[in-house]
Amino acid sequence: MRNPPRQPVEWVLITGATHGIGLALAKECLRQGMGVAAVGLSDANLSGARETFSAIPNAAYRLLGQDLIETGAIDRVLAWLEAESITVNYLINNAGFGRGGLFENTDWGEYRTMLMLNNQVMVELTYRLLPHLRACRGGILNISSMEATLPLPYKTVYTGTKAFVYNFSLALREEFRHYGVSVSVLCPGPVITNADGLRRLEAQGRRGRLLVAMPDDIAPQAIRGMLTGKAVIVPGWLIRALIATSYVTPRPLRMRILEKLFSRYRDEPATVVSPSALKNVSN
Repeated sequence: MRNPPRQPVEWVLITGATHGIGLALAKECLRQGMGVAAVGLSDANLSGARETFSAIPNAAYRLLGQDLIETGAIDRVLAWLEAESITVNYLINNAGFGRGGLFENTDWGEYRTMLMLNNQVMVELTYRLLPHLRACRGGILNISSMEATLPLPYKTVYTGTKAFVYNFSLALREEFRHYGVSVSVLCPGPVITNADGLRRLEAQGRRGRLLVAMPDDIAPQAIRGMLTGKAVIVPGWLIRALIATSYVTPRPLRMRILEKLFSRYRDEPATVVSPSALKNVSN
């Protein structure tokens, strides 16, 4: 699937690019004249993204429907890039999802999928694309969360995966500096990207709504930060203030406060999510 109105100077590969934050980032890249190689699930969002991209004047894009946790998925993505003669200048590792609740109330299969998508796919894509990024002295944007700096009770695995993204990105930034490849990490607050995100927001009541953003709200700052090589991108002054406050709050007190804030999750029933349902959640 393609539209070839012009040959862009630079291409960006975006995972999870047909929905939520990934879609917003893809649109922002297209508006800035970059070519977008968008990877998403083969579902209704793929068709919707094609319509959205085609409405942007002079947009150059390619779309691939691929479940990234399938065996051989990364090989298929790389083969697709080669077949399309795309040299990747920028990589945006966006694909991922989260879930809240008591640790034991979530099915292990969902945790396994979360770990694979949020962490393993990101690391493998970065590893496999490094030769291309070194050749063009490009950049990487990894999507973490403000929760990467807050070990949240009732979101144990999700915040663990996002802490991995955060630490991996900053450490890799120092290594890749010697190659001329920049690494940035985006740490947004709550962003409404799917029905589960809306449910988690509603669980926090008015307090949560003060922090919430929509994907299109954060995309311009995220892409600007990636292109300028900013290390950590935190959209919104209130989110930045909360993160700064957490650093100076003694850890035992901070953890008691966080447990209290998210304790509503304790009353939620255990959930068993089918594999097909998991394919419909992403950043």
